[in-house]
Amino acid sequence: MVPKRSETETITYTTLPQIGAGVPRRGNRLSRGFWGLVMRLMGWRVVGQIPELSRFVLVGAPHTSNQDFFMTALTMATLGIDVHFVMKHTPFVGPVGWFLRWFGGIPLDRDRTRDFVAQMVDEFDGREQFMLAIMPEGTRGKAHDSASKGWRSGFYHIARGAGVPLVMVIFDYANKHMRVGPTVWPGESYEADLPVIQGFFAGVAGKNVERTLVLQRDFHS
Repeated sequence: MVPKRSETETITYTTLPQIGAGVPRRGNRLSRGFWGLVMRLMGWRVVGQIPELSRFVLVGAPHTSNQDFFMTALTMATLGIDVHFVMKHTPFVGPVGWFLRWFGGIPLDRDRTRDFVAQMVDEFDGREQFMLAIMPEGTRGKAHDSASKGWRSGFYHIARGAGVPLVMVIFDYANKHMRVGPTVWPGESYEADLPVIQGFFAGVAGKNVERTLVLQRDFHS
């Protein structure tokens, strides 16, 4: 599939583990080497391509285990990428709260804050460099559940509202690969784009196979 973009938008892609200068970074060569060693000792590899852009939304799936959060953090530490994530506001107190913010956490109180999508679009609008990681499977449903029930649309509307692309992050436990890419620009319709996006994750089993949603490839994309 050809990524959707405006006529004036130019994207270059970097084959991992090399990262372009425009991508938000954190850590140094020593820290990247350490976490890369940890990943290799676990038998995992990071493969794929990342766009030479300073702002985008990372879409992680299939989400079947809390270990997915650890693997995402380990991957980003290995690559030395500065990624942000949203989580419930309650742990953001004291030393734990300081660590979570340092690590890239953004607290969200759904009872007091306005619309989640609007808040995240504002985060993008207020920063020259910003990467947001989202796992759209709000519930790690059983394999017989429909894909539409298992995915939340916020990731798509955030990217569209902020004018940034979606970068897939695929948790391939069978091959022990963290696969990054492809990159897709959101179009005019979530309903039309969702089968295409989900198609990149089709056939990939999560850590808990019985919780992996059954997705179909979109052969018309």
